Amino acid sequence: MIYDIAGNIIQEPIKNCDCGLTGGCEKCNPNLKFEMSELEKDQQKLKNWKERFNKSFEKKHKELFPN
Repeated sequence: MIYDIAGNIIQEPIKNCDCGLTGGCEKCNPNLKFEMSELEKDQQKLKNWKERFNKSFEKKHKELFPN
């Protein structure tokens, strides 16, 4: 590892893979598949929360402002 004069680590740039990306495919980053599955789980949790929130909001809005 290379350090600067303040003692901070200087990161080396990621080299391009033959796929043309820098760490964006399974070949470049074998842990990407695991990270994507975790990301998809979090996205699904967020989507479910938004649906519950919207249903609750609509229900309360109809109770407060019946037309």
